[in-house]
Amino acid sequence: MRRIRRALPLAGAVVLLGLATVLVLFATDVRAWQGAFTQSDVRFRAQRSHIGLWRSPAVLPGDPARSALGADDALSYRRAIQLFWLSQKGASTGGQADLAATTVAAETQLQRLMTSAASARERSNAANLLGVMTVNAPENSATQKEEIASARRYFQQAVIADPTNYGAKLNLELLLRIAHPGKNALDQDARGGFGFGGANGVGAIGGGL
Repeated sequence: MRRIRRALPLAGAVVLLGLATVLVLFATDVRAWQGAFTQSDVRFRAQRSHIGLWRSPAVLPGDPARSALGADDALSYRRAIQLFWLSQKGASTGGQADLAATTVAAETQLQRLMTSAASARERSNAANLLGVMTVNAPENSATQKEEIASARRYFQQAVIADPTNYGAKLNLELLLRIAHPGKNALDQDARGGFGFGGANGVGAIGGGL
């Protein structure tokens, strides 16, 4: 019993030292995540097809810092925005072999973010980009009216979600101006006028690209 009593303070010290080490590593991982977001966001601005952006820098198993920061939403949003850019004609593939598959993946993730993203700004940007993708889709005269109507709904939803989304407002106004009854097509020049709104920039963790 005496040996056990003598050993208890030592065991307690070891446990406290272990907890202190974990806390230090946790704090280090939090700072590393913040730095990883900042660095990757800067690289994304310079090269949207850059491979390996926003990877986990964590040391602790299970990456508890990622959960504590709520980084999953921010990561999902950023990766969807990158897929959008990779799906655009003339864009670098960024290692994506199949443009059609990339386009489908971008649409799928943006559809999800349009209703479930963490902030109104992100939901608005997702809807706006879906509108841009719909307008810029390969022209098909048989479905053009449906595509125009679908794009209009996306832009309207983007404005409703975030009335400060100036890009979505411009896109909606442009679409309403050129999609008059009796017009047969949105010509290539008109399609090229649609922009990307708030998706051009990058923000802090939890913010929007």
